[in-house]
Amino acid sequence: MINGAPRILIVRLSAIGDVVRVLPALHALREAHPNAQIDWAVEHKAAAILEDHPALDRLLVFKRPQAVKAAARAFWRFCRDVRTSRYDVLIDFHGIFKSGLISAYSAVPDRYGFARPRAQELSHLFTNHKLKLPSPDFNRVEENLLLCEAVCPGRGSLCRRRSPLDVAIYVPPEIEDEVNAFFEDTFDGGKRVVAVHAPVDRPEKQWPLDHFAELADLLLADGRFEVMLTWGTGQFAAVRKVLDKVRRHPVVAPEMPTLKHYACLVHRADLYFGGDTGPMHIAAAMGTPVAAVFGGSDPAKHAPYRRPCEILRDETPGLAVEERLRRVTPEMAYEACVRLAGSA
Repeated sequence: MINGAPRILIVRLSAIGDVVRVLPALHALREAHPNAQIDWAVEHKAAAILEDHPALDRLLVFKRPQAVKAAARAFWRFCRDVRTSRYDVLIDFHGIFKSGLISAYSAVPDRYGFARPRAQELSHLFTNHKLKLPSPDFNRVEENLLLCEAVCPGRGSLCRRRSPLDVAIYVPPEIEDEVNAFFEDTFDGGKRVVAVHAPVDRPEKQWPLDHFAELADLLLADGRFEVMLTWGTGQFAAVRKVLDKVRRHPVVAPEMPTLKHYACLVHRADLYFGGDTGPMHIAAAMGTPVAAVFGGSDPAKHAPYRRPCEILRDETPGLAVEERLRRVTPEMAYEACVRLAGSA
């Protein structure tokens, strides 16, 4: 404790979209404990989402080397850093074996986490306060807020008291200026800009790239839209394949050097379209209306919590995920974008 205020550590190491979905819980914790020290343990790839966040005091960033032995040594050094920080409360939002090891080694007296089946890889063995979710069908944002309520008993329902939509990613003014200059130089301002993100990391989430090309052509032919193809490090090959298939001329966004640049880029867009990815959650957090195609993952758990939002998913039983994704047609995606443009 510091002058009676607890020292709290949030553990959510990755992935980018999952880190974004813990931000409402961070805001709720800060509201419940305005004088607490609240720190966050996160992996390097997702750390930029949290840098300079006004509700956080400190980031503990785990930089994982490529070599297995070096990664193991770095991880144990990271665990020792957590232990020496002498936290009063640890909240494991991640719920995997690695986050469980951090919890176990931390020597924190009050360690909160999910019970099974939400907790995976034996992580429930390393917490001494376990939340059993009342339903398996909660959105991840709701689950995280319920875990906050377990940490802050007697303060009323954080889920109901504060809006889980009051979340943003801090972007420095110099990055805003850089992205604003790109928009002013590229778009005339008379049309709605649709940020279209084609690349995904997992095949069960990949809407066909020829569908992305057809969607871009439909939006551009409409006359009311500009299309901006966005991408991240190592993802330009997917954008190139889309460009090879389009008949019209979408704008290709420059590579964004940081996640904060990307957050600002999609914030400036009028709409976002893509798959179930981290960029989708970044766009939603930044207040941009989202249309997204879902394949193997459950929208009830993983769709953006913020509205307006349109989820496209084929529910035909017995089909392979790839075929269900293909059955979501470019025309369906175009119509979703038009509806969102009308409601925004």
